[in-house]
Amino acid sequence: MADESKALMKSLEWVVDIDPPAIIASVEAERVKSPNSSNRKLADAAFSRARWKATATGIATGLPANPWVAVPAATLDVATTLKLEVLAAARVAVIYDKAFFEDQDAVWELLIPIFGINVGSQAFRQLGIRGGMGATRAAIRKYLSKETLKQFKKLMLKYFGIKITQKGVITKTLPIVGGIIGGTWNFIEVGRIKNRTIEYFEKNGLPSVEN
Repeated sequence: MADESKALMKSLEWVVDIDPPAIIASVEAERVKSPNSSNRKLADAAFSRARWKATATGIATGLPANPWVAVPAATLDVATTLKLEVLAAARVAVIYDKAFFEDQDAVWELLIPIFGINVGSQAFRQLGIRGGMGATRAAIRKYLSKETLKQFKKLMLKYFGIKITQKGVITKTLPIVGGIIGGTWNFIEVGRIKNRTIEYFEKNGLPSVEN
């Protein structure tokens, strides 16, 4: 179990290992390319690219599915899809908040809207964030300090593992059909995450109702 946790954490750390200066530069390039585009339109475009790539990943990792490869295939699918979502969410963060990456651990905050309100609610309770799901980003970032970040990472690792188990059982045990299910799953998931992430940064915190 310890080895499995280490492997999962390594995968999760790969997910959040992104290049903030490159993301900031790409957002600036998009603004130059489309100077009349609103923040919402730029944010939609960031997730549109991620959505189709994630759909292709779900199909590719599900086509040769069988019970013996379910877990490694699901791990690859979930990690790759989550990485695409983190990259898209990072662009959205910079679109709405140019100073987002001034904190070197800011990337972990992106997992709150990505994993969703249920996860966020549990994280807030465990970290002692006041205001529950009405907490502002300022409050969230205050509590995601060096002291609480380790605990937050453990919680994110837990939900990362749950997603892998769910996807392994549902999309990686039947060949061909699993690919169709996996691609559809990812397409729908990224759309939901897009809405949550944009709303998170537009409203300066998570809303009280799941999207």
